[in-house]
Amino acid sequence: MGARQTKVYETSPTKRRTREQMSELLAAIQGILRGEDGQITIRHLFYRLVGQRLIEKIEKAYKSLCAHLSRWRRLEEIAWSAFADNTRWHIRQPTFEGVEDALKNTVENYRRNLWATQPFYIEVWVEKDAIAGIVAGTANSWGVPVFVCRGFASLSSLYGAANTFKRALRDDFKVDVQFIRLAVTREQIQRLRLPTRPVKTSDSRAKKWRGGECVELDTMPPAEIRRLVEDSITQHIDRRQWQAMKRTEEMERESLCDFVRAWHER
Repeated sequence: MGARQTKVYETSPTKRRTREQMSELLAAIQGILRGEDGQITIRHLFYRLVGQRLIEKIEKAYKSLCAHLSRWRRLEEIAWSAFADNTRWHIRQPTFEGVEDALKNTVENYRRNLWATQPFYIEVWVEKDAIAGIVAGTANSWGVPVFVCRGFASLSSLYGAANTFKRALRDDFKVDVQFIRLAVTREQIQRLRLPTRPVKTSDSRAKKWRGGECVELDTMPPAEIRRLVEDSITQHIDRRQWQAMKRTEEMERESLCDFVRAWHER
């Protein structure tokens, strides 16, 4: 059998892709999105395409990909809902069409604090705002809050986190606060074949770095991140207490439903 040749497509604005190459790139993107259980970020997609050697690992290639995605989404070749974006949000106070509407909203969103009877208090900290939505989707499903550090955590945010620990742990002098690193580890880099890049010399932390090249968190497949988060949370759960609290939650939600029905009949 002959050796398989891998194509590397140039993404420089001065070298345009052929129509066939564009079709192959679109098909590869659609295949990646179909294989994802939920939204991903464009950065995630970029690194997946780099791993498949379909585009180069340069900033020009990323900007070119964004332009292609913009056009394909307008043409409905790619769903608008495929990508997570935490950089755009609104500040708005919740409003309702009446008391009954507010009560229904309460029923739909009611969740008991299932961690009240658990032996641990857990938070998930993430360094990049871009993937906060991916992490939060899994963490929040287990009632666990997410704290976004954004690389350099501000003193105010750390102060707020410290106060949260004091309230949750009651006595910070007798409680062991433990940080468990979920990603990115050397084992994950090798197992998942994550693409690396040179360390930014402009970063103030670069002088202390002795690990060679670095790896972006965005390079990890979202499904792998979700699995890591869920496994890390569930291993600390007392299942018997958890199920007991779930049953209480269901009974309380049913009581709320009865109240809404009674209100409607009035």
